[in-house]
Amino acid sequence: MTNQSEPYEFEFVAGEQNVYLFTTGIDIKYEVKFVPSSDYFNAYMEVDAEVFEMVISIADNLAGGRLPSDERVAPTIFVIFEDFFLAQRHVIVFICDSTDGRGKARHRKFGHWFYNENVKTDVMTKFDRIVVDGSNRIYLSLIMSRLHPNAGRIVEIFMRMGEEEK
Repeated sequence: MTNQSEPYEFEFVAGEQNVYLFTTGIDIKYEVKFVPSSDYFNAYMEVDAEVFEMVISIADNLAGGRLPSDERVAPTIFVIFEDFFLAQRHVIVFICDSTDGRGKARHRKFGHWFYNENVKTDVMTKFDRIVVDGSNRIYLSLIMSRLHPNAGRIVEIFMRMGEEEK
């Protein structure tokens, strides 16, 4: 019998976007990508950070409709995080899709997943901010190892990003 909070098995497909795949118990296929996005910090070359934008998407949902709650998805995504960037001290910027008006709900759900899973190892840290672009609110998270040698400077830059343009 499978423990409900045990992560699903996943596969690292690799490629330019560092793709991971996993399938849930009811055949919903997820794709987790870590897309190189170092341009977030291009103006700050002294930071020396490999930055990636994380994308979590449904690759296939044969049943269609709304996704049922699945306690194994969050631990799977967290294990994928660890597999991809902790050893190499990558920095992840997570942008919650808000094109359908559900960005805030996605941000809240991801935060819940992150804090519930990270409490087990306490090796990552997350910083959140909201950027207002016209009438849109964009929910962003910065995630990195607590051991990153430039953590303080990276957080400082992330929290000020976009302010120079105003």
